[in-house]
Amino acid sequence: MYDNHQEEQDIGKVFDFHIIKRLFGFMKPYLKYLIIASVFLVFAAGVEILYPYIVKIAIDDYIIKSGRKVSDTDAGQDLIEIAENTFFVTQAQLEEMNVVLLRNWEKEHKLSSERYYYFNKDQVDSRILDLVAQRSELFEEYGNLVLIEYSNLKLLKSTDIALLRSKDISGVLRIVLIFLVIILFGAIANYIQIYLSQYAGQLFMHAIRAKVFAKLQSLHLAFFDRNPVGRLVTRATNDVEAINEAFTQVFARLTKDGLLLVGIIVIMMMINIRLALISFVVIPVLLIVTFYFRVRARAIYRQVRAKLAKLNARFQENLSGIRVIRIFTKEKDNLASFDGVNKEYLTANLKHVILMSFFRPLIEIISSIGIGLVLYYGGGQVITGKVSLGVLVAFISYVEMFFRPIRELTESYTLLQSAMASSERIFLLLDEKLGVVVSQKARDLKEMQGAIEFKHVWFKYDKDWVIKNVSFKVAPGEHVAFVGPTGSGKTSIINLISRLYDVQKGTIFIDGFDIKDITLPALRSQIGVVPQDIFLFAGDIKSNIRLNFSLSDEKVQEIAALINADKFINRFPNKYDEDVTERGITFSTGERQLLSFARALVSDPQILVLDEATANIDAETELLIQDGLNKLMQGRTAIIIAHRLSTIKDVDRIYVVQSGEIKEVGTHEELIAEKGIYYKLYQLQSLQIRIK
Repeated sequence: MYDNHQEEQDIGKVFDFHIIKRLFGFMKPYLKYLIIASVFLVFAAGVEILYPYIVKIAIDDYIIKSGRKVSDTDAGQDLIEIAENTFFVTQAQLEEMNVVLLRNWEKEHKLSSERYYYFNKDQVDSRILDLVAQRSELFEEYGNLVLIEYSNLKLLKSTDIALLRSKDISGVLRIVLIFLVIILFGAIANYIQIYLSQYAGQLFMHAIRAKVFAKLQSLHLAFFDRNPVGRLVTRATNDVEAINEAFTQVFARLTKDGLLLVGIIVIMMMINIRLALISFVVIPVLLIVTFYFRVRARAIYRQVRAKLAKLNARFQENLSGIRVIRIFTKEKDNLASFDGVNKEYLTANLKHVILMSFFRPLIEIISSIGIGLVLYYGGGQVITGKVSLGVLVAFISYVEMFFRPIRELTESYTLLQSAMASSERIFLLLDEKLGVVVSQKARDLKEMQGAIEFKHVWFKYDKDWVIKNVSFKVAPGEHVAFVGPTGSGKTSIINLISRLYDVQKGTIFIDGFDIKDITLPALRSQIGVVPQDIFLFAGDIKSNIRLNFSLSDEKVQEIAALINADKFINRFPNKYDEDVTERGITFSTGERQLLSFARALVSDPQILVLDEATANIDAETELLIQDGLNKLMQGRTAIIIAHRLSTIKDVDRIYVVQSGEIKEVGTHEELIAEKGIYYKLYQLQSLQIRIK
């Protein structure tokens, strides 16, 4: 079972430039797509910033085009004088004036409370001039300038108002068309940016998944002994997806939101610096809340990632062992155990949900306070005429836009945290030492004789020694057997021959060469292993025999016939093309072992290793393959780990292993005559056979 103490290692920095640099190493081939996407991203951000400003222009220049009268000898020469010591000032001119001067005008009642719609006679249609003449009581004429109070506009017919404001209506229509065109360009820019960034992200995920899988293929078995499969599956799936999400969403969002923030601040300061400063009052509070969220989110997300890996590991373990679970009716116990892990994951996620449920409304409250301050101060400015209605509307929109990137940037922290944690874990995997390191001076032994020598070999998986000072020699073509109690170290010996693990002390020689000086492909291609636990891959029978070796179908059939596997294969409707399900669960144990015999012969190995190969084969099947085995071992060095001692009577030598040490050596007859460990084992098996 997946042990509860096997937790994920804690992650390090929230933002590690070293990790970012390594990630960009993977992304480098696809940077051209990201660069183009970034260009369109800048364009999309710029378009988005324009929306409120366009609305401001529509309101101030067309919807509410207004001005006021002021009576002051110091009003200035730029204003239009409409009477003695009386001037007409447009809203745009009011916004540019000194605040103190405006306050003085208001206190001294020099600035009219009425607002006037205005136009020049030489810029309008003759029908409008006729309307002015007809309703002269509503209009005021000052040379080329014509004024009408906004309150008096209501006294005109709707058709007259439409005629009077036809240019404004046309102006609003132009603004709307411009607005739609900008929206269209913004949508196109967003589409291109999203497509290119996602395209680059998919290529990136493909590359990093391939790298992770290749690394897993090359790691030594000791790594898999201490890492559950579910945890490793999480690396290649969830973690890679988290990194891709950060690259395609977070970094794009950070770029866009950063541009929006800068752009919004610049435009707000340009439009009205006082309103801008008022809206920025809440930023310190926002920073404090954001900092608290960042610290809490980091701790919670560590738990979420650790519990997810643990959940995946437990899930994988239970699915792999479903047969054992059913046989021993452990469904309820396993369900309870899984429910415990599932609840841990649920609890970790609920903590994150609670944090986000607290954070998002709080940000909304802070942003609402900012909008409220703008309304309070800006509304007063609109009343006094210092600020136009268009400016106030634009500012409210900009304040909302200003807080949205901040909210998104803060929420992006979770995704960024996930990506950094996932990146760190993936790089920990990619940086994992191979354990079995091939020397640069390693050679290929194309023609191996099959001589094997262990010289004072010591080996341990963890703390305790499994192999203790083992020494023996096997000459080319010799057949030797290793026997002993379960856990005595027999399987460890053959694992060391194939160099699945490296010894801590001593040396193993093949044909007089230290196996560390032989390339792994050359070494393992000359060692045919029939393991105790047979694993079949999903596919068909012939692909499971050849295992990607360039072997013809005829050769596959020849090998299968040699060890009599063809007898059961030919019973299937599709014969060698018969489908094999995952792990070969539709085949009997004996059939799987027969296929493993055929698989071991594909590379025509010089050394044959049988790890209790006939332990799970019935007597009839054993007779079928015994003839094939005798032919196979002819001219080859054979090492047999035997469960049935009766099957190794004819080998050249038997090694009796106990507690990791070779206790007895000799032929079957010699060991029986010694009446030692082997004799007792043989007598015990003979007694069991007689009882059966």
